[in-house]
Amino acid sequence: MATTWRPGVRGTEGTPPLPVLPQFPGMRGYRQLRTNIRDLGFRHAAELLREPGRQRAAGGVFGTLPMAETDDGFRVLDGLWFPGRGGLWQRVDVPFVRRAREAWQVSADPRALTAAAVTDVLETLARDNPMGLRHIVLWELCCLLKDGADGKGGDGEGDRQGGRGGGAYAATTADDVAALGVHRSEARLLAAAVDAAFPPAGEARRAAEEFNDVWPDPRLRRAEAVAARLPTAPDDHVLAALLASLRARSAQVARLTRDAHRARERGDARACAVAWLGALRRATDAPELRAGLLRAATALADAPPADPTPATGTPTDATPATRTPAEATLSLGTLTFGTPTSGTPTSATPSLESVTATTSNSRRTTLTWRTARAPGTLPAPVTYTVLRFPDGAPESATEIGRITDVDAGTRELTAEDPSPPLGRTLRYAVLPVQGDRVAGVPRVTAPVLVAPDVECLLTKPVPGGVQVQWQPHRAAVDIEVLRYDVPDVGAARGPTVVPCGRRGLVDDALPPGIYTYQVSCGYPGPDGTVVRSPGVHVMARAEEWPTPVEVLTAELAGDRVRLAWRAPRRGWSTLVPWPGGPVEPGTDVSERFARMTADAAPGGDAPDLSGPRATEPRLREEDGRDLLLEVNPPSAGRLRMTAVSVLGDRAVAGSSVVVESPAPVKDLTVVRLARGRANAWFTWPEPAVLVQVGWHDGTRGDSRRVPRTTHKKARGAVALTVPETACTITVTPLPRPDAVAVPAPPAHADLPAAHLPPPPAEPPPWRRWWRRWLRTRARQS
Repeated sequence: MATTWRPGVRGTEGTPPLPVLPQFPGMRGYRQLRTNIRDLGFRHAAELLREPGRQRAAGGVFGTLPMAETDDGFRVLDGLWFPGRGGLWQRVDVPFVRRAREAWQVSADPRALTAAAVTDVLETLARDNPMGLRHIVLWELCCLLKDGADGKGGDGEGDRQGGRGGGAYAATTADDVAALGVHRSEARLLAAAVDAAFPPAGEARRAAEEFNDVWPDPRLRRAEAVAARLPTAPDDHVLAALLASLRARSAQVARLTRDAHRARERGDARACAVAWLGALRRATDAPELRAGLLRAATALADAPPADPTPATGTPTDATPATRTPAEATLSLGTLTFGTPTSGTPTSATPSLESVTATTSNSRRTTLTWRTARAPGTLPAPVTYTVLRFPDGAPESATEIGRITDVDAGTRELTAEDPSPPLGRTLRYAVLPVQGDRVAGVPRVTAPVLVAPDVECLLTKPVPGGVQVQWQPHRAAVDIEVLRYDVPDVGAARGPTVVPCGRRGLVDDALPPGIYTYQVSCGYPGPDGTVVRSPGVHVMARAEEWPTPVEVLTAELAGDRVRLAWRAPRRGWSTLVPWPGGPVEPGTDVSERFARMTADAAPGGDAPDLSGPRATEPRLREEDGRDLLLEVNPPSAGRLRMTAVSVLGDRAVAGSSVVVESPAPVKDLTVVRLARGRANAWFTWPEPAVLVQVGWHDGTRGDSRRVPRTTHKKARGAVALTVPETACTITVTPLPRPDAVAVPAPPAHADLPAAHLPPPPAEPPPWRRWWRRWLRTRARQS
């Protein structure tokens, strides 16, 4: 017999080597499987695989420490075996697990249906990997033994305290192993191996249980983070193979990253994009790879048209060979940026050939593109992801939309960016995606400045210049207006900044000519700067306007009023009756003046003056430029005369004067009410707004002003404080302070003296004495 222990050779001398324990469960979804087994009341999967009938027959064996001659435990170190009839061992394979599942299905145990479903999962594991069940059971046993001798370690997070003494981990005994159902022949070796090599509960064990869920998987960075907590050179050959494949994938990504950097250095944007795409398809959760791909796609969008010959050296899995590029368009409105370029080989999956972008004043951005169809093949399940990122910073890309429901016959798709940040230069990218991987090189727009311009931009000629009005965006912080002078002959002059308000401006003191105005909005930009919108241009013409009449004087000349003014420096002038309130001198009154004088002959110093009509005010000229006009003031009325300067079809208002002729006071009646009080009634003298009411008795008098509202409120009565003597009441209409008025005669009314009773006679002396005596007696009593 051999004295050394080798595979396939029986050894009789020396100590057998310790078994190699699994270093990870070796299956996806292990944590859920373990939770389901524990919820059924089993400690590990081997207990579940014993048929319900055999579990009842061996219930006393699994719950106690079995003796060697009656041991009914299972073996797990050299495959998973259960004891069978005649002392033979039954290997736990697919037929064995299937029989266990069928036994659970016909069992009366209340857990039967759930146990059968969990056993079905174990059958799938045994079919995929003949040693998978042994791997799972041995991992569970090691966790239970390391976490607690009673086999109640739960989820592997417990410690070795209670029953073995607190503090550090105690040594595992063969009895601990046998209590979990392991055959006595393997209990000692398994206990020694657990104490020697199996890790305690912690980060390493959690990483081992999670590793199969994250690898193999396109999320390379997540798998690398989990693998960093595992042994670098594991004894478990299955784990070692998985780690080797992970490292190989990481090496491929690193190689493609280096290729991308080298292609970028030599200016080959197409090869750079293909290399980044290959790296990103191998590590979908690497943000730096997506940023590199977007940066390369940005360079492709900014590059001039290139030869569409496919780039060489493309990784075989960069794009599936069953798809060809199809025409696709990304549109954001009316502005078109970039040139259609090809960033993937002709055998690539769906690609986008051109990208256009615009932004509307409503700040909403709409994207439209055409889907790709490979001729002769069925459409692959392609989805589209829309990204937005600041220009020059693709690492800050954010997803703003995803189109996942794409019908086979759909060629045009749309997405919207409802609220892009204002004052930022942005780019948009559309990524075709198949499953979890980018299916092709994305297409990126040229820089798009999200800065809406003003709306409703209008111009209007005004006296001396131009009026410009607009509607700004509510987020704009300021408005800038530039004026470009465009003379009729010669080159245009440079721009001039014109002061303005938020909604408009009046650019006065302009010589006649054509001007162009550029109105732009300012928005808060990065680092406290102000980013301006592209600006809206509008042309306006400054007309030649007449100069307003600056001074208009009025004076009484008997029963008439003489108005005098100096003719304007430019244009001709006239005086017109002006209804309504006054207007500011220099105001444009072209339309109003045209309506007022539609049927009237021109007056003033009009060049075609042929003489005033009989109904018009009489006009005469004196010393050339000074003009005079005499008017009859209206009877019991008010007239506002305004000087209007006219040049062609344009007219401006000048100075104005009010001529007033109040009506006389009528129906004055005065009545004495009581001592020192009287009322005066009279008809109000229109159009006066004030009257002066007073009294005078020949030696003294008093007066006060009464407004029309007070007179109307008292229904025509004015209360007066008068003396008891006879006096005269006078009511005088008062003109407006700014009016030239023809004085109206005052109204008078006499108020007679008050009729008072005679004073009482003086009482006789004896009556006065008698009253004093009575008062004295009253005080004494």
